[in-house]
Amino acid sequence: MYLNSNKHLLSRVLMTAALINIVAASVSGLIRTVINHSTSITPDMSGELSWTVQISVSVLQLVLLCVVFYFAFRRLGRYMSVVSDDDRAEMGKLQEEVFGEKLPALSSDAIKRLLQIWAVILIGVEFVYDVTSSLYREFVLQLFNMELLTGGIFAGGFTILYNSTHGFKYLGMLIAILLGIMMTGIFLDDRPLKTVAFVLAVLFLIAFSVFQMNTIDIFGRSVGVVWTSVIFHATETFGLLTVAIYMRTHYQGV
Repeated sequence: MYLNSNKHLLSRVLMTAALINIVAASVSGLIRTVINHSTSITPDMSGELSWTVQISVSVLQLVLLCVVFYFAFRRLGRYMSVVSDDDRAEMGKLQEEVFGEKLPALSSDAIKRLLQIWAVILIGVEFVYDVTSSLYREFVLQLFNMELLTGGIFAGGFTILYNSTHGFKYLGMLIAILLGIMMTGIFLDDRPLKTVAFVLAVLFLIAFSVFQMNTIDIFGRSVGVVWTSVIFHATETFGLLTVAIYMRTHYQGV
């Protein structure tokens, strides 16, 4: 059964999630830029105040995402409860005859499955990402302390190790998001969505294996730019927003 009253439900959820991610990333980035650490050579993530605020933003982000998906599932369940399971197939065939090309692209059951997939990714995998980020922070701080204890004899070895391992921090979450985009493309039989997921995966692998960290000056402070981080955060925010807008404009019932 297709539900016209459920029009754009999935794309609205993804759009809202992307906007939440954009705000969260902007706040975290601003705080990391503004807060000064005791020494200029310490990694940004070493600051306790900056890290505490970042974790607080992540927790609030997860709570908001839970609220978004809760109301989405509640709304979908309310519409699906109007018709019994036995009658949905017959009503779907009838709607195909009546609406023709104006019919939504996916049935309510398919939209429910996609919502479940994206809920696991944007809530479940995001939670795992936050936990592993904390563990990665401890790993980086241990590397930095080793550099200090040895008097810097690694000659920039900390920077090299940091850049070469930073991609592992984002790998799990990025794979989950790309799988979400790929699965959505499979459900919709949409080649552009599947192509985008493949291209982003290739770009991340190139950045991970080839690109080196670059330094830029922001407000008089040198900031190291890791390209795997740029690709991940761009995908999690503006990439997800672009996918949602694309789905909204190309499909009536998604």
